[in-house]
Amino acid sequence: MFVLQKDYLSFYLSFFISIHMQYLYIATIFAGALVCLLASLLLFARRKSGERSRVILAVIVLFSVYNYITRFIALCNGSVPEFVVSGKLLLQANFMILAYTMYPIEVIAPGWLNFKRILKLSSVWFLLVAVYVVSLRAGVEYTPYTSLVEMVTHAQSFDVWFRLLLALFIFTPILFIFFLHRTNLYRNSDHVWIQKYVTIIFVNTLAYIIVLMYNHLIINILYYYISVGCSLYIAYIELFDRLIGKSAKEEPSIPSVPLTQVESNYVVPAEKCMGEQKNAALIKRLDAYMKTNRAWRNPDLSLNMLASELFTNRTTLGQALHEHGYENYTYYINKLRIDDFLKQIESGESENYQEAFFSVGFRSRNTALRNFRQITGMTPSEYFQKKDLELGSTTVKH
Repeated sequence: MFVLQKDYLSFYLSFFISIHMQYLYIATIFAGALVCLLASLLLFARRKSGERSRVILAVIVLFSVYNYITRFIALCNGSVPEFVVSGKLLLQANFMILAYTMYPIEVIAPGWLNFKRILKLSSVWFLLVAVYVVSLRAGVEYTPYTSLVEMVTHAQSFDVWFRLLLALFIFTPILFIFFLHRTNLYRNSDHVWIQKYVTIIFVNTLAYIIVLMYNHLIINILYYYISVGCSLYIAYIELFDRLIGKSAKEEPSIPSVPLTQVESNYVVPAEKCMGEQKNAALIKRLDAYMKTNRAWRNPDLSLNMLASELFTNRTTLGQALHEHGYENYTYYINKLRIDDFLKQIESGESENYQEAFFSVGFRSRNTALRNFRQITGMTPSEYFQKKDLELGSTTVKH
């Protein structure tokens, strides 16, 4: 009798824990969707004019919300959600990790990504999707296994080894991050940021692989906490660490060269200089620093950063620029960027106007065109057309 009661107690206890774990699982998915939605809206609200990295990250996080909500609705309706090792969900996982690779590319080289390059980077994924669709049309049945461990013993069939290939492919975009396109013109991030980002993505991917291998309710719940935590941390370093958190005294986007190595004759303490002589020396130091470091190519360069590099303050530097014929700091920087743009186009260093505009430090094409017209009085097409005509007439005279 005692043994029978003990069995009943054990059964009810297990049933009670199972029910509560199921509720916890549903609540975790809903909370994750809500948190990711708020993070996505915050990223979009804090986007900068002409900058796409935060918009791209906001869209990626929003796609996570879609994945969470569909699973949440299925659980609330009492239906069994699609198994994580299904072909469809594995392709979705590969799409997500590929999207998380696009974001750091845009951070490191703003404007480098275009429609053609996105298609090239996504070509392998599109190929896998095509294979999956063709296999379904050909009548291949994908057995609903619950985990990779369960599938391994049936690896001889196409539907199994194809899904094992999809699971393996999830790790490859992480390796690709180490070989991202890095222009020699400027750096919009540092190695510390890349290491943080890669570590976060690796942890998230590893947690997902564990879910694929062992489809257990507790593991699934823990994964959602890890996944949401990783998404929040990526949003945090984008909003507060990568750009805002970089102080003027430590700006990795500008490769610093000691001013004593640039122009030692001009490194004179500001307090020892007077009036115009002091401003002239400051402008010479500024020009030497800018030419040596090509600092205008940093899209986040500010007057405060330059003042800190030159051991002065923004008021003194702004006044010196004004006295030497520059309307303000913005005009000075944009003039350097336009000059650099013209050199790149004339030398054939850049493929097109947009790529050249982004490489010299502009955040958007519209801003670049507006400044180009302000400085030259014409559009780039008009400028180069006029120059070609002048060169042609000069050739005829000779």
